[in-house]
Parts: sequence; structure tokens; C-alpha cells
Amino acid sequence: MGKIAVYAGTRNVYEQMYVSMKSLLLNTPVDLVYLLIEDDKFPHPVPENVQVCNVSEQQFFEPGSPNFSTPWSYMELLRCCLGEMLPEFCQQVLWLDIDTIVDGDITELFETDMTGYFYAGAMEPKKSNMFFRYINTGVCLINLDLLRDWNKEHELISFLNNYGFTWPGQDVINLLCQGRIKVIDSEFNASAWTTSCHRPKIVHYAAIPAEQYKKHYLYRKYEQME
Repeated sequence: MGKIAVYAGTRNVYEQMYVSMKSLLLNTPVDLVYLLIEDDKFPHPVPENVQVCNVSEQQFFEPGSPNFSTPWSYMELLRCCLGEMLPEFCQQVLWLDIDTIVDGDITELFETDMTGYFYAGAMEPKKSNMFFRYINTGVCLINLDLLRDWNKEHELISFLNNYGFTWPGQDVINLLCQGRIKVIDSEFNASAWTTSCHRPKIVHYAAIPAEQYKKHYLYRKYEQME
């Protein structure tokens, strides 16, 4: 299957997830969207190509493990084990944080050649240098086939269960996948952490309180659209 997107979040962010998902579906012909949530049902209407999955009983990260209780919740860690969680036909997926708004057709992003790369994302200049590419994984392409072939997610999960990190899932991906990380243009992840761009197709309200970015014109635009 072609264009597959994934969102994950606890029930306190379902509203933001819904608006972000609407912005994606209104701008890009997507084949399938997974919503990884804490309940059997999503409290907002979803079309037929959206599949809701209750992951509250996930067994990868246990309460009390070093990165389980963070400001972003254990859901943030799930981008490191999607190859284990999703069906085999999901060969490549696009992970989108719930604080993103898609404001243009991102078919080009879905069609990125990921041959030989585990993850792809926009680079964070302040954390990168000529030898180390640190990407922001709030918007990231994930090559599930390659991760499965290399059994790479087992290593990612093991590190997250044994060591604490500031930005857990993101830090581990950048640490363990160096040399297999592809850099994409910041127009697909325009945030305070990535390089500025003139006309972003995805705006990422990273590190901005929800009540603040929910007042932004782009959020309000898609919140009101059906």
C-alpha cells in the first residue's frame, strides 16, 4: 500500500489530533491513516481510510521504565516500534505529531526514496554538525521494511527501556541510526527547531503550549473545515 500516515496520542490531545488529521486529508490523497490512541473509539468522525487502534495495552514500554513518564507520554516512543506494531503490508509510513498542520499537498514527501535509510526528517541545525545529522522526528518517514530486516527496532526499544533521554524517541533514533538517516526539506517540518522556510507545507508547533497554537490562524482554519 502507498501513502500511509500515523498519529499517536493520549485522550487529552484527541482534539488536536483530529484537526491535524483533517488538514492532512483535505490536502493530500492518503491511502490509510492509523490513529494510535488509548480507547476503542475515537470521539470525532473519521472516514473509511482511517483506522483507530487502541494501544493502551502495548507491551514495549512499561510504567516505571526510564522514558515512560515524560511531558510527551509513552505515545512518543511508539515511533520506534511501528514495524512491530503495524501489519507487514505497511512498508513505509509517515509519522506526524499531533501538533502539526498540513497546509499543502505532501504527495512528494510520501514518494521520497528511502532505499537504505531507516528514518528521514528535517534537520535541527543547533544539534547537528558535519559529522552528526540530528533530525526532528515530529514529522518523519519511516522505512519499516528495512527496520524489520535489520531487527533495528529491538535495539531502539532496548535503549529506551534502559537509559533516560531528554527527547526520548527522537534522541534514540538520532543516536542509533546515524548513517541511515535521510534529511528532508524543512518545508515539510517548519518549526522553531528546524531551518526557516518561505512557504511551509507542514507547520509544526513544537514546544508551544496547546492553548497557544490552537489560536493560530492555520489551526483555526482546519478546525472549522469539514
